[in-house]
Amino acid sequence: MVTIPWEKRKPLRAGILLGGDLYPTRESDALLASCDLLVVADSGAAYARNRQLVPDLAVGDFDSIDPADLEWLQAENVPCYSFARDKDETDSELAAWLLLTSSLKTEKIDAAQRIQDLNNLSLIRSKSWDKIEPRADLELLFLGSTGSRPDHMLANIFLARKLVEKNIPVLLTDGISLFVLLSGSTKVRVKWPRKPDEDGVNWLFSSLVLSDQVTGLTYTGAAFPLTGITLERGTSLGLSNRGQDSRIVDFGLRIASGSLLIIVTRED
Repeated sequence: MVTIPWEKRKPLRAGILLGGDLYPTRESDALLASCDLLVVADSGAAYARNRQLVPDLAVGDFDSIDPADLEWLQAENVPCYSFARDKDETDSELAAWLLLTSSLKTEKIDAAQRIQDLNNLSLIRSKSWDKIEPRADLELLFLGSTGSRPDHMLANIFLARKLVEKNIPVLLTDGISLFVLLSGSTKVRVKWPRKPDEDGVNWLFSSLVLSDQVTGLTYTGAAFPLTGITLERGTSLGLSNRGQDSRIVDFGLRIASGSLLIIVTRED
């Protein structure tokens, strides 16, 4: 049983640094260190520059990036995929699909690959998602996907759901809270944070149904276990559970069908 988020579910893990809130915690540092590829989307470059994390590429309309951060990207020879400000997709979506249709692994991008990547992305933008077959060796980690724009946060969650339904593992975090999307028959272990905080903070987790219902929902190792239940969208039964040790969330989870969002966060 894979332990989320500390074990990869695909050969390559790609991190996408967004412009929302991202706190420099022990957990966010560990997740960034686990990424084989790193992409910054627009103002996400600020965090990368402050932490001296040179990304593999940058994506966006660059309307909110600090000029000093853009100069830093250029000085580090980071390939920048620039798009018009008035466009149909968020920078998050463009970054995700650019990664999932690129042949990029861990080597530097050359001019020919950049042209091919943009051609692939143009194809995606002109077709339905259902007609696109993304590469199968990547899982995605969105960092800084929450903040003062609840519309963007929800858009990122529903983008993640779309990706998970195409068998692309996705995680989202702000360094404190963890968002795990699951779809279809799945069995995982969720552990967050990595170990109890020294200040004795307690942690909770909640399950929110994104499809009409989730069947076969089972928790093991939770304070309030469940066994094979059906959880309907809009019900609150899945809210505010915790691990057997309240200082850490560490439990096994299984679903038979449906789409489920797990949120692990600190207790107020």
